[in-house]
Amino acid sequence: MFTLTYEGLNFDENELPEFVESVSNHLYGKRIVLNDQIASGDYKLLPFANGFYAYVSNYILQQDFAIELSVKKDDYLALHINQITAGSECRLTLNRETISYDDKIITTVFLTGGNDSFILSGSRGACVNRLKIMIPKTWLNMHLPAYSEELLNEYLLLREERLLTDALDNTYRTLVDKVMNTEDNDFYLHITQDIVTLITERFFNRLRIKMQKNQWEK
Repeated sequence: MFTLTYEGLNFDENELPEFVESVSNHLYGKRIVLNDQIASGDYKLLPFANGFYAYVSNYILQQDFAIELSVKKDDYLALHINQITAGSECRLTLNRETISYDDKIITTVFLTGGNDSFILSGSRGACVNRLKIMIPKTWLNMHLPAYSEELLNEYLLLREERLLTDALDNTYRTLVDKVMNTEDNDFYLHITQDIVTLITERFFNRLRIKMQKNQWEK
């Protein structure tokens, strides 16, 4: 089994040499091709001019795994969009509350903050297709009328229920696929930034509607 933390790229000690060997390419931001003993595929870090950045992951895990996907910056939020074909065992753990998705296709859209712990774990063979959008809170306050601290705090109190609050519908899929399949060329970073921003706006607009509906039903 290996443990990976995106923020800081922390591996178990025995896995560190394999990770060093896996860093084989840097294009269009930072692109890391993983060592085949760990996973078959790659992930990219895409920085944007508006303060956003995104991790684009597409790989098949060759070992049992535990991947820490938490946010380490208090001034950022992370929007996680998962499309995962699970192996015989697969779990999403949010703040020590776990939901199992063994032998299933997992599609989730949810938000985490600096105090959240999110871990993806399971058995080898899982096919991971993920977009993680890092959103600066200053941008939300300045540019998104649907956002408020009250809305965020109410949402974060939902605990693991957040994993089920939004759904990966066809509109999300189309936008995410455009980010996943953008050409490895700096020219496309501006286009990708617009798509990432649109995904973020859509999430918060839908979230406000759903949270208001929940309050009305109470």
